[in-house]
Amino acid sequence: MKKLHFIFLAPALLVALSGCATRNEIVGFKEDSRYIRQRVDSLAFSQMSIEEQLNQLSNDMRELRANSEYGSSDLQDRVETLASRLDEILVRLDRSLAPLEEFLRGQGGNTTTGPEPAMGVDVYDAAMQDLSLGNYDLAEVGFLSFLSKNPRSELADDARYGLAETFYARKLFEEAAAEYSRVLDMDPMGWKAPAAMLKLGLCYRQLARPQDARTVWNQLLRDFPNSDEAKVAQQRLNELGR
Repeated sequence: MKKLHFIFLAPALLVALSGCATRNEIVGFKEDSRYIRQRVDSLAFSQMSIEEQLNQLSNDMRELRANSEYGSSDLQDRVETLASRLDEILVRLDRSLAPLEEFLRGQGGNTTTGPEPAMGVDVYDAAMQDLSLGNYDLAEVGFLSFLSKNPRSELADDARYGLAETFYARKLFEEAAAEYSRVLDMDPMGWKAPAAMLKLGLCYRQLARPQDARTVWNQLLRDFPNSDEAKVAQQRLNELGR
């Protein structure tokens, strides 16, 4: 597992070699470090499973060498089976580490111009997966890391909405409301706008701000009258006594 120890050290080495760093770069580095550490933690069970399989494989090999009951044909079959299992284990290990290695390779690149780097998409995809699995703390770090490097990406509004969802799921309604509002600031008529407006109103309701909830839901009815979110907003307005 020396590979994982290097992963923790790599961002620090990159910063040290790059000379003077701006405040934004330092903040970005801290977010990257949190992201990397939490991604490694999320792979812990998978890596433990791989280690257990390697140990079992080693035991099987020792048993194979010590057991003289097998004929040459049986011996060859077992060797081939064990070799196949080893290949499968190594493939799983490479797949587990690939997203982190890709992330680190992108640290030295310039993300302010040119096409969106593959590293950014990997971070976004990982954050979305963590969100779907209920790993909200980890998803928060992933979305923040993506947004810090790709503020103008086509996925930025999706990432911002995902970030808001991590707060809403943890009942952090002040933080969630702030992020849903930022989604609307980024693109008031975007495809995420109806969902952001509905959720923003729900946050206001949880925060005992019914008038603000009415305002945003009525705006939703005006701007997106045929959306599914508008139907839900209408129901919520009826409950509030429009």
